[in-house]
Amino acid sequence: MKKYIFCLFLFALNIYSAQVNFTNIPNPDSNATSNDQVMMYITNTNEATGVKGFGLPAVETDTDLPYTGINAPATRIDVLRGMLIFVKSTGQAMVFDGLVWSKAFEVESDNVSRFTINPVNTTSGAVMLPINSLIDKPNFLADPLKLKTNVPTTGADLNRLYIRQSGLYRINVSLNFTGAAGTFSSRLGASLYVNDAKRFQLLENAVNFDGTVRKISLDFSVYAVQGQYITLEAISEVGGTTAYNVINNSYVTVEKVL
Repeated sequence: MKKYIFCLFLFALNIYSAQVNFTNIPNPDSNATSNDQVMMYITNTNEATGVKGFGLPAVETDTDLPYTGINAPATRIDVLRGMLIFVKSTGQAMVFDGLVWSKAFEVESDNVSRFTINPVNTTSGAVMLPINSLIDKPNFLADPLKLKTNVPTTGADLNRLYIRQSGLYRINVSLNFTGAAGTFSSRLGASLYVNDAKRFQLLENAVNFDGTVRKISLDFSVYAVQGQYITLEAISEVGGTTAYNVINNSYVTVEKVL
């Protein structure tokens, strides 16, 4: 019987020693210095009680990560395997395997790219949509799917979204229009092309936003293969001399679903 009790005591001791214990520090900020490369408690001084969370140590860019470049280790540092550091410029948490860093997770979605559409006008009822490659994360313009990365910003490539990974994509086109009286008596919409071959064409009644600006929002789903490119075209139900302007605050959002 004593042997069983002794074995259970050793088993419990091993379990306890494998745990990380968080202690209650009355004022965490005063107990840590700027040199402490540890997870930090985050408290809200405007609230009476309670620890609200914790944050990872952070660096500005990938080049600021320790053990990179000339400081990269020649052999694996086992004691540092699993270390996490947040990189502010990319919005990614990086994990160290003892030799190299790799992405652990991204705070921002890594499967949705969003771009603004440059203003453009037409007198024929149809016009290709120029897609701006600007990255402006505070205004939700980003390109984790690399659809516009290293793509020329003039010529035909301005209109193109290049597929880097084969898969199923959902594409939302949100357009703002202006035009002369009577221009919008018929439906407006968009066409989607893959390698300049038309795949889909959608039309809907434009919403009268403020008496001058009309809006439409369209969703496409398309399977695309790595190396192909997608272009988009604004269209009118009635072509010919139909004239309108695609104006500011028009966007295309691409989500990789599968």
